[in-house]
Amino acid sequence: MADSGDIRGRPDFGLDAAAVVYGYAILGLVGVGLLTTAAVAIPSSVLLGWGLWALIIGLGVAGLMVYSSRIGKIRVRDRLLDTLQLRGDEDVLDLGCGSGLMVLGAAARTPAGTFTGIDLWRARDQAGATRQQCLTNAERLGVSEQVRLVDGDMTDLPFPDGSFDLVLACLAIHNLHPTALRIAAIAEAIRVLRPGVQLAVIDIAGTGSYLSAATNAGMLHPRRSGYVLGIWPPARTVTATSPNQAPPIEV
Repeated sequence: MADSGDIRGRPDFGLDAAAVVYGYAILGLVGVGLLTTAAVAIPSSVLLGWGLWALIIGLGVAGLMVYSSRIGKIRVRDRLLDTLQLRGDEDVLDLGCGSGLMVLGAAARTPAGTFTGIDLWRARDQAGATRQQCLTNAERLGVSEQVRLVDGDMTDLPFPDGSFDLVLACLAIHNLHPTALRIAAIAEAIRVLRPGVQLAVIDIAGTGSYLSAATNAGMLHPRRSGYVLGIWPPARTVTATSPNQAPPIEV
């Protein structure tokens, strides 16, 4: 199983919402300061109460988010890929691939396949989410020859209809605003799927609209999971299968 990055050359899949993590960590440190003040300088039940609240919420949420980025999301990814029962020769697309969590996870278990990641490489969504980091992770996993990266917008994919056997996304589509752009990304994902193959998305928000979009597009077996263990804020998975026949072309 792939794991978080360190000096031994393991892949590093970035810190999600780093600014939020740092904000909660600072809140926790403020709590430490308030508790210290209440204990040493200004005895006060109010300071004590606010200090405990800030410490528990701040460091607690920061810790959950760091765990999610470094360990949890990797385990959730692996559980999802296990359920897809890949043949081993699929053409796979990852929307908002970032540092490569999904596309490289699929490549590591699909030796005869081809793998495309598309992204705009915005560091504010994930610290360390750069094209170079994705390439470095691919090298560390030994899948560089199978992977290509494309600079592009997931709401306007530069691929023909029916190009892929599997479209994946993880913690990426929710970054699109407004909701109409998220629906556009799902529509594009469905457009580039071949008949009888799968769409699989992990996300912390918007999954109800993804499910509705897949259902309205005629996808088969659309399903939204309950909250999955390991990702914070809580995430769900949405899966669906494209119809066995492509829709007729209107002329």
